[in-house]
Amino acid sequence: MLKKTYIDNNGYLRFNDSNKLVHRWIAEKNIGRKLYPDEVVHHQDGNKLNNSPNNLQVFSSQDEHHSLHQKQKVKKFFLKLLLPRSIYKLFRLFR
Repeated sequence: MLKKTYIDNNGYLRFNDSNKLVHRWIAEKNIGRKLYPDEVVHHQDGNKLNNSPNNLQVFSSQDEHHSLHQKQKVKKFFLKLLLPRSIYKLFRLFR
């Protein structure tokens, strides 16, 4: 039996027959329409293989998506700066 998907060189699942990204297809099914070319689908937990609909977030542009990542970096920086190392490690376990 042939597999319907494969993992591409960037670590994302794609369909064999169309090369379409699985997370984009799932997001389209979830919102009930095709994604616009500029829309970006973000994996909230950072796991490119977790394509659960509740893990996917659609952004209207790459700029909007990039902004989220910048905010996350700032938050992580300040948590590392303000929290003792042992508490920071514990905090990361429950994110």
